[in-house]
Amino acid sequence: MKPRVLSDEECLGLLEKTRYGRLGLSLNGQPYVVPMSYVFSGGKIFLHSRGGGRKVEYVSQNPRVCFQIDLLDKNRWASVIALGRARLSGDLEAKERMFDVFTAKGLGGHGGKQFQREALEKMQMTIWEIEVEEISGREGMW
Repeated sequence: MKPRVLSDEECLGLLEKTRYGRLGLSLNGQPYVVPMSYVFSGGKIFLHSRGGGRKVEYVSQNPRVCFQIDLLDKNRWASVIALGRARLSGDLEAKERMFDVFTAKGLGGHGGKQFQREALEKMQMTIWEIEVEEISGREGMW
């Protein structure tokens, strides 16, 4: 079966459904891809990370990013690529937005620990909000 192009609505539906993807960044011609958990809501991909690191360094200098997800089910596959611009923040308002989106989707913590709204102010984290500007996807069979 030849791969089929997915509509924008189908791509957005897959972004809503899945929870893990790969964040693609580039700086000075050097690509960098990292797997991350995420939530898609209101046309934005929400991610969070601890403090700094390579991905924060890259996006601070080049906010243009790519986010890719895929689904595999026996001999069927689907893949979506979203392009956009990342905005980073560590302020309480951004943390609360991320908290609300993650908990609304049933994802409120890591390693069995639940996030508590009261603890957000003390947490060292970088909130990523990626406004999806362009999206494409395909599906097919092996």
